Amino acid sequence: MGKKSEHVPDPGEKSGISRRGLIVGSGTAAVAAVLSGGGAASAATPRAAAGRGHTAARSAQPGGAGEDILFVNGRIHTFDDNDSVAEAVRVRGGRFVAVGQDAIREGNARNRIDLGGRTVIPGIIDSHNHIALVANRPGHWVGLEDVFTHEDAVARLTAKAVAVPAGELVTSLGPIVAMQFPSNTLPNLTMLNAVPRPVMIMAEQGGNAVNQAAVDYFAAKGITITINAAGYPTGAGVGLALQRLRQEMTPEERERNALAALEYYAGLGITTHLDEGAFHVDTPGTAIWNENAYTLHNGFLALNRAERLPARIRFDYLEEDSTAELPRLTARLKNSFPFYGSDMMRSGGIGEFTVNGFGGGAVAIGGEIWIAGAKAVARAGWRNENHSLSAGDIAQIVAGWEAVHAEVPISDLRWVVSHVPNITADQVGRLKAMGVGLKVGWGPTRNGTNLGPRHRMIIDSGIPVGYHSDGGDITAINPWLNFYTMITGKNLRGNFVWEPGQQVTREEAIRLATKDNRWFIREDDLGGIQPGNHADLVVLDRDFFSVPEEQIAATRSVLTMVGGDVVHTTGDVAGAPAPGTGHRYAEA
Repeated sequence: MGKKSEHVPDPGEKSGISRRGLIVGSGTAAVAAVLSGGGAASAATPRAAAGRGHTAARSAQPGGAGEDILFVNGRIHTFDDNDSVAEAVRVRGGRFVAVGQDAIREGNARNRIDLGGRTVIPGIIDSHNHIALVANRPGHWVGLEDVFTHEDAVARLTAKAVAVPAGELVTSLGPIVAMQFPSNTLPNLTMLNAVPRPVMIMAEQGGNAVNQAAVDYFAAKGITITINAAGYPTGAGVGLALQRLRQEMTPEERERNALAALEYYAGLGITTHLDEGAFHVDTPGTAIWNENAYTLHNGFLALNRAERLPARIRFDYLEEDSTAELPRLTARLKNSFPFYGSDMMRSGGIGEFTVNGFGGGAVAIGGEIWIAGAKAVARAGWRNENHSLSAGDIAQIVAGWEAVHAEVPISDLRWVVSHVPNITADQVGRLKAMGVGLKVGWGPTRNGTNLGPRHRMIIDSGIPVGYHSDGGDITAINPWLNFYTMITGKNLRGNFVWEPGQQVTREEAIRLATKDNRWFIREDDLGGIQPGNHADLVVLDRDFFSVPEEQIAATRSVLTMVGGDVVHTTGDVAGAPAPGTGHRYAEA
């Protein structure tokens, strides 16, 4: 988003642009308005309805407009230009205004919060996931990526169930992976029978699970779920159940679960998501990765209109044309703007497919159509992202983009290849020469085989590199699971999956997910704790940089701040403002 402003707001000044106000984005001509699914939110839009979780109580309290928040006595890993570690940081009007002793010297703050020596990092940016798919899960959704025993999973589901009306369904429909559990299996029917509501789990890796109440629940809808001897569903029943649930979903349910998903991941430290869409279906399907691409973000749009988003949403447009006319891509490039919206919700580029098919597109429709699509994106001046799953994919992408670049230079467009498990040093060099970036992080949590890229080779090459999970439809979003695999070279079962020496350090893992991801979202005022940046930070429950390796995956947030507002707290940081009471809500 251009060069970061050095302006430090005065007390009482609202830094940045209000979500009701106009924005001017670089990367396109001056563009104004707030994404709202049809128009800007009016002043009369209700901010929150009672009974919708901890975001409901919104009133002017400490941390409101003009009131500083001063965090002291912490180990604050700033990931600023010098990667310094500070003991204090001051927040005003949604921005960091001073760090270290400068933050203390500015004087008293009504909110002076003692971190008690805790570790703080910038808000985590997941630069490629499928959070919108998670936001469209039916039922009363529960996140389970941070539990590691069957007993804890059942306890989490039970805690949700007691707040759910009798007879209604509790779900955890991805992301969850069976490798989280020592048995490499999900809880089975007998275990889940302890939950006092119907329960349905669909794991992205490791099968599905239900309890008897869910079997009965779907039987009443005419859907049979068959249970095998081990206590797990078998056959097409669970897919058909998912399809029926999607057919019955209401807009209110989508909004509720969009909020639940974002709040869950705020508890794991993610403050910005770049969503990469879904495989399009016009009507509800049976697969966990299918959704209607044109209504996919409606839950987020509703939250944005009501000023209730607890995390920043960025999204790319996944395109699936399969004919030479490129009808969908052509219409998109003519009628949409890249990087359009507000600080809290903004569009991006084309991705993770340029046209229908994996990688370059040759598998599905032939390289010529894919090349034509890539040229169209280049001519329009848009960012473009493709993914690579195989040696054939990455070879085609490199050669194809070189052909595009020779005709329409892409050096300044920040094109991206994600996943890259089989990329070679030669291919990295060729992509670097075109100004292309790479995303890493996805890999061994998927199924435990050698799917991880050669991180050390890629980072040492000097090519732009950022972190992504790719979670939501095929793997986990939880960053700490992915950091564990990147740092140790092991999958969640403890097996080595990469060649020695290709792992990253703990500092590199966080840098890839914060400071380095600014390049990929084109926003220089995120990803670091330094004056002028948006005040996105995470207070961790342990010192990630020194705990034993086996504790890395269990890391969580005790307090998460987005734009100077606390969006998640466990209550362990005494004196912190309550969620929904910060500067954005001071006028409520």
